[in-house]
Amino acid sequence: MNWLIVVAGGKGERTNLKFNKIFARLKNYPLLYWTLRTFEKSKIIDQIIISAKEKDIKKIKSIIKKYKFKKIKDVIKSTHLRQDSTFTVLKSIRPKIKKNDLVGVHNAVNPFVREDEIEKVYSAAKRHKAALLAFPARDTVKITNKNGLVNNTPLRQYCFYAQTPQVAPFKNLYKAHLEAHQKHFAGTDDAQLLERIGIKPKVIICSHQNIKITFPEDLLLARQILKNFK
Repeated sequence: MNWLIVVAGGKGERTNLKFNKIFARLKNYPLLYWTLRTFEKSKIIDQIIISAKEKDIKKIKSIIKKYKFKKIKDVIKSTHLRQDSTFTVLKSIRPKIKKNDLVGVHNAVNPFVREDEIEKVYSAAKRHKAALLAFPARDTVKITNKNGLVNNTPLRQYCFYAQTPQVAPFKNLYKAHLEAHQKHFAGTDDAQLLERIGIKPKVIICSHQNIKITFPEDLLLARQILKNFK
């Protein structure tokens, strides 16, 4: 069975919104609708759990009901940090999930992942113990020290911008989060937590349209993407 955790606990501050950006309107639908729509259509996703702030849960449930999303099994109250929220969901499903079931973690504000990309990243996670979607860096990347001086310039063909879903068997993802929790380590994404326990996730290249909506200009770009998004 393939599971998906949709992390939807954002505030919308960097998009200059006064509400969670999952409710921003795109083509007269909430952003969250576009995210859930693709996973609902996906033939390989079986169950979806959403993590969200308590104040947003009622509104999210109304979206689920209005658009008849059938795969969403629960909406769980999130905590202050995204990582802790994901771990809370993992603990909640632990009694009912098989250790080798695949679990993906997806940003609720990545609305343009494609069905074929979902299939590829889950398939790769099964083969490689973990996988994530990412798109190649278009620009040269500089690695600096704490003073802002360049330490090195990695070869661009090996640089990628990590996106979601990020997928692993439950046993690996749970172990990674448990280790981070016990060591009080805060990572930037789930793949980093997997790396810390010795698992090297496979990068699956995705479209540059699979963006995370973070800043006001991202909403403008999203509206352009929607003109051709199926």
